[in-house]
Amino acid sequence: MITGRLIKTGAIPLLPLLLGAADAQLAPGLWEVINTPGVATLDGRALEDLPLGPIKTQEICLTPDQAADPARFFARDTEADCRITSATIAGGRIEIVGACPNSEEGNEGEVTLSGRYGSDSYEIDFATKAEDFQGVMTFSGKLTGRRVGSCGGTS
Repeated sequence: MITGRLIKTGAIPLLPLLLGAADAQLAPGLWEVINTPGVATLDGRALEDLPLGPIKTQEICLTPDQAADPARFFARDTEADCRITSATIAGGRIEIVGACPNSEEGNEGEVTLSGRYGSDSYEIDFATKAEDFQGVMTFSGKLTGRRVGSCGGTS
């Protein structure tokens, strides 16, 4: 079911394809990456009882080779069947729309990303929208990352 897939993965599946074309390069080193779930709705009503999961924080070592190609940094959570329908990545801004097909239902869900990025941080708001037999479901959240030092514990 597309709704569940979009909620589980949020906007992460599109980042590898999108940030690889960015005009700024992420700095190598140790990065703290935070995925903050937001709000879920069904036909416009808040789904307060839906378990969105906790805020997820990871520390990831970004190598110089990965920094030269930011897409590799984000590829760990890629879901291959999502595709980008429009993208503007320039001047430290990210504006993206993508589609993720639902083979079970025969329709597509939409993912939007909007935010900023630089060499030592990024902040992206994401939203998903999908329709299935239950109705139109939306989910939003925030992806943030910041460089916290060098790999191996030194700044």
